[in-house]
Amino acid sequence: MTFTSLKPLLVVALLAGPFVHAESMNEVLARMDQAASEFRSLSANMKRVHFTAVLSESEESDGVVRLKRVKNGTVGVINFQKPEDRTVFINGKSVQIFYPKAKTVEIYDASKYTSSMDQIILLGFGTSSSELKKSYEFREGGPQKINGMDTFRIELLPKSADLKKLITKIEMWVPDGQSNPARVKFSEPSKNYEVVDYSDIKTNPPLPDSAFTLELPAGVKKIYPQK
Repeated sequence: MTFTSLKPLLVVALLAGPFVHAESMNEVLARMDQAASEFRSLSANMKRVHFTAVLSESEESDGVVRLKRVKNGTVGVINFQKPEDRTVFINGKSVQIFYPKAKTVEIYDASKYTSSMDQIILLGFGTSSSELKKSYEFREGGPQKINGMDTFRIELLPKSADLKKLITKIEMWVPDGQSNPARVKFSEPSKNYEVVDYSDIKTNPPLPDSAFTLELPAGVKKIYPQK
């Protein structure tokens, strides 16, 4: 074969660019499993979009999330600044939502969903794929670009009837070469969904214990919506 006959093939190769290895789900999960085995805590910025299907409306909120694995589960603190200041505090079987302007705190008993809640809170950060596969069926979503990043999308479908009442599907977008998701989407049976975008992710940061507590001022009214 002469150079002249090879020329068209060379042109095609140059136009196509260098060969890029497409990641597989197993490769992504292997990195996530390694990160999960080393996970102790996390801090990140987050942008949350909650879509209500019956109203066809979306609500956006920005905040900072801090998570910490403890002996009996997970401690989580989410400070939302927009559109309303509020702090969500998750500790074991209890979830508290503090509204500083209203000087009220809502207290929920989440004991029925403790194990599922821990998995969801730490999804993509501190939970291994083997743990998740006990509760979810995994499906490949394939390569996808979000926010200018090349990512791999993974779908998680709940197995249990109880979990299906809360969530129909979870989707994770993990950037190429990274271990933590840049985006997670939770779809509900009502057709509502929630999308969380993470940025400035720091794993195992040197944060004090006080960063994982909820300090309530005197005179706060306690509300128990489940009673």
